[in-house]
Formats: sequence, structure tokens, C-alpha cells
Amino acid sequence: MKYITTVGDEQFIVEINQRGEITVNDRVINVDLQQMPDTTMYSMIIAGESHDVRMSEGDGFYEVQIGGDIFQVVVEDERTRLLAGLKRGPGAGTGEVLIKAPMPGVVIEIPVVKGQKVFKGDIVLVLESMKMQNEFKAPRDGEIHAIRVEPGQTVEQNTVMLTIM
Repeated sequence: MKYITTVGDEQFIVEINQRGEITVNDRVINVDLQQMPDTTMYSMIIAGESHDVRMSEGDGFYEVQIGGDIFQVVVEDERTRLLAGLKRGPGAGTGEVLIKAPMPGVVIEIPVVKGQKVFKGDIVLVLESMKMQNEFKAPRDGEIHAIRVEPGQTVEQNTVMLTIM
């Protein structure tokens, strides 16, 4: 699968071809990447050189630390990027917005109720996954149309948790 990765003003096309081999902007690189158990730390070996990499997920980006350098990295797969482009077209501020679980987890809190008006950036749901609490924010102004989960409920990846109209 191809990913469009943005670091600062630079974009990179990253394709994961097979285990241990990736392509970055049509350049093949052999990489050995292993996550250290129960941490956000990875060990990465490229061309026999070892690098310690720490990654954590932010709000719409990943924070990647390599050595003393910290980068904010936005990663989109081709399909997500295409759909986002379509959503930005005419009428993008209308219609139903689905808030889906990006990973399996447990619903911790739903600080909104059906029919409540929300504004862009308001927290509408908190999901715990991998011992981390993730806040889901309204992507635009609207009204809570449906709440399809409840606190304490386990959800699978891509489960629609609530909708905003």
C-alpha cells in the first residue's frame, strides 16, 4: 500500500512492498524495524546503521523523534487522501460525519448527548486503546445525530461510534 507522508513542506511517497523492504519516492530501502515491547520506541537498522526512533500519535499527525531531532509527520494512505479530497469539494460542510474507531478499544467517556450542538474541536468521545486515552473531536460544527456506543463498551476498528449532522 502507498502512503503519502508529509514532513514540514516535503512530501514523500512511501510504499511498503514486502517485509524488510520499502520504497520512498521510487528509491528502494531495506529496513529492519522492531518495536520495543510496551513502549513507543523502535529500533531501526538501515544499511547496517542502527537508529533509535520514538513515535507517538498526536492530533492528526505522528511525532517522530530520531536522535535529538523531532518531526511532526502526517501520514495518509492513498484511499484516505482521495476521500478527503472529495470531502473538501463543494458541500463539504454538510451531510453526516461518521466518527469511527481507528483501532480496537474501550469507550471511556461520551461527554455529549443526542441532539446536542457541538462546535469544531469539541471533544465528543474518549476511547482507550493500548493503555492510551484518545480524544475524538468534532471535525466541524454540527449536532450529535446518533450515539451508537456507550461507556465501557468494547469496539472493533472502524466501528461507527457516533454521527454528527
